[in-house]
Amino acid sequence: MLFNPRPKTRREELYDRRDELERVEDGLRKGLGLVTILGIRRLGKSSLLNVALNELPYGSVKIDARKVYSEFGNVPREALAKLILEGFLKRSGKERARELARSIRGVRLLGFGVEVEVERGVNLYDLLERINSLGERFVIAIDEAQYLRFSNSRYPELIAWAIDELENVSFVLTGSEVGLLEDFLRLHDPGSALFGRPHLEIRLKRFERHQSVDFLERGFDELGLRVSREEIDEAVDELDGIVGWLTLYGYNRYLGLGHSRALQRLKEDARRLILAEFSRLRELSHRYELAMRAVANGKHRWKEIKETVEILEGKRIDDKNFSNVLSNLVRYGYLEKTVDGYVIPDPLVELAFR
Repeated sequence: MLFNPRPKTRREELYDRRDELERVEDGLRKGLGLVTILGIRRLGKSSLLNVALNELPYGSVKIDARKVYSEFGNVPREALAKLILEGFLKRSGKERARELARSIRGVRLLGFGVEVEVERGVNLYDLLERINSLGERFVIAIDEAQYLRFSNSRYPELIAWAIDELENVSFVLTGSEVGLLEDFLRLHDPGSALFGRPHLEIRLKRFERHQSVDFLERGFDELGLRVSREEIDEAVDELDGIVGWLTLYGYNRYLGLGHSRALQRLKEDARRLILAEFSRLRELSHRYELAMRAVANGKHRWKEIKETVEILEGKRIDDKNFSNVLSNLVRYGYLEKTVDGYVIPDPLVELAFR
């Protein structure tokens, strides 16, 4: 159903992302070595990726780089190698995986060939070259790929090499901290290994108002729930085209909550989630939170945000240091810079800091 809070896996579950889905699938069919899917949190990047991987006839593996980082404190190449091999094992079976493992130093299958063991120092170039040599397309999809920057391995160089040399291997990278992923890949920087390499970039946007209304109406029709247009309009006013929040509002109604309680529970849950996600930045500097509070409470120009933070902090702040604070908040996806100043693109993020 449209209001299922889990990431979608089938085309019919995916609302109004047909163009983006066709672009992803077309890019991979044409053999592009790199596709990026960008957008702020909760716009449906993972769902779009899941559906594309399920529809295409190629072998694939999906890796959550944020989860790898949470487990290891970085994204080591042996962890990626293990996950790639496990994905290959599921798709190609034990015999082909065993054949592949035998040819790569530092890799072996244990027991009946269902457990992969990868030693430190494994060569990812060798692994990808061997997968490529088997003659079948294989897609390596990495969710929240900005976390790849936490590694001693030079992943942009690896991807650039794969684009040049491996006709059967493609990468799909998603990122909700768009500026960080762009800074990491440096696709348009002449000094980057990836500069000039063919790639496809897809940016997901918030739903327009009419799309948000239609999404909720279709979801409620699907469930056989009668919900007034007034309640739908109020939900759209509050949630502003963020499909993840619209989905959770609809799911709360499915669970039997009335309109006001469904919105209230969503806001309470969202606030806890958002502040937990923001804790990494807060640990780096309390100024990130102060700047978010200033913008959430109506300060949008650089000067007025800085003056508000200085009042809250109780001291003057160097202009360059403060510019870095705002720039980083943009790179992490918490702020957007517009002609009218800095804004928070997600209404529930704004509410959490207000």
